[in-house]
Amino acid sequence: MARGKKSGVEKAKAKGSASIEAITERVLKDVKPSPEEIRIATDLANGLMTRIKQVAPRGVEIILAGSVARGTQVRGNSDIDIFLLFPKGMEERKMERLGIEIAKKVVNKKKNERFEIKYAEHPYLKLIMDEEGIKADIVPAFKIDDSKDMGSAVDRTQLHNNFVNSNLSAYQRDQVRVLKSFLRFHNVYGAEAKTEGFSGYLCELLVHQYGSFQKLVAAFSDLKLPLCLNPIDKSEIPNPDIFKRFGTNFIVLDPTDSSRNVAAGLSKTSLMRFVLACRIFLSNPTIRYFYGAEYSEEHASAKLDAISKALGAEMHALLFTVPDISEEVIWQQLKKLEKQISGKMRENGFGPLLSIEGMQGNKAAILFMTNGYRIGSVVKKGPSALMRGASTAFIKAHPKSIMYVEGESISLIEKAPYAGPADLIKFILHDKGFAFPSYLGKSRAKQVEGRMPEDYAKMLYRRYVEMTTI
Repeated sequence: MARGKKSGVEKAKAKGSASIEAITERVLKDVKPSPEEIRIATDLANGLMTRIKQVAPRGVEIILAGSVARGTQVRGNSDIDIFLLFPKGMEERKMERLGIEIAKKVVNKKKNERFEIKYAEHPYLKLIMDEEGIKADIVPAFKIDDSKDMGSAVDRTQLHNNFVNSNLSAYQRDQVRVLKSFLRFHNVYGAEAKTEGFSGYLCELLVHQYGSFQKLVAAFSDLKLPLCLNPIDKSEIPNPDIFKRFGTNFIVLDPTDSSRNVAAGLSKTSLMRFVLACRIFLSNPTIRYFYGAEYSEEHASAKLDAISKALGAEMHALLFTVPDISEEVIWQQLKKLEKQISGKMRENGFGPLLSIEGMQGNKAAILFMTNGYRIGSVVKKGPSALMRGASTAFIKAHPKSIMYVEGESISLIEKAPYAGPADLIKFILHDKGFAFPSYLGKSRAKQVEGRMPEDYAKMLYRRYVEMTTI
């Protein structure tokens, strides 16, 4: 169990456990699916599995997975996950091909059903049932009884099902729903690249570890790192070697595969946002911490202007039109490019105050808010004058610069390569040595300074609200 986490619990008691219990009970009434929603999702899942069984060959096992199968889904999000489990001896590419072929056969166009082929570690089919307002992922995988027999990462899902269904009580499944609602408000729910937050399975394991939402919040309000949680026996593993092995200071071991950290996709930023959220909630328990921030996207461009002016900042953006591929891929590339450009800005003395990535449909953008810079010259520190070879080479390499000695070191003044962020971004767009990610090619990029076009401003403003709501 959690080590020495008394102060968080004491805070909860000081504010009144009954108060927090009343809040979570009220939230649960809003986020737990109604019996009718559960019935509809269950009937659809059973009907879909029956249709699959009619076209699937012998030896293929069909199971329901995900939050619907585990009873941890939240209201309005009863999407279905169905796994087609093939014999382990089958060749992987054949398994993928057969899985997609079987899934396509059950699409009923007369019922306005349609599908998309998506890609994770390998392809799967997303069935969109417009009449019911529900989507179903049909995923091919290998049938396994132990993680040692895995052929691909998705094979673990059947084991996750078994663990959660064997270890979480009905009360704890409801506590998972409350936790998901809390995380959503703070924009840290979901392990996808956009959020880098808490996955549904991680939520289930954390509630199993601590027993309830309230105990979990109390523990994380006093989080001490490094921390390794072992959900199998609800213990903590203090061995420093495990942190070296995983290369991180926050680990939640997968009870179905001890070589996997379920929190690997959780960024430090999302973890720290959750820690702060827990402290704030315990200091003043109120139901408002479970419901999204209220804001309007109307006049988003003007709102970003107002934020920029309040900060005394300038806005520099790259706007993209992106191809119709996985949002996960685009988000990964947006974040990678933002880090690259922000790094270049810092190297040249004008790092951003705030960087915001956004994506919606075929539009994507990166916005940099920076101080207003107009740099004419820069100072470069050179080697010590006592370093004969290095100092001589430094002087020869800068024949037109103003050179001076300060203390032991040689320094120089030379014209800045970029007067400000706009010049740097412009250079990057034309520099053959600066590679853009594949789906954010330079030919797709448009540089904008100052006021943002309204369609791009809406998604950037939404992301700003998400980033700054704690």
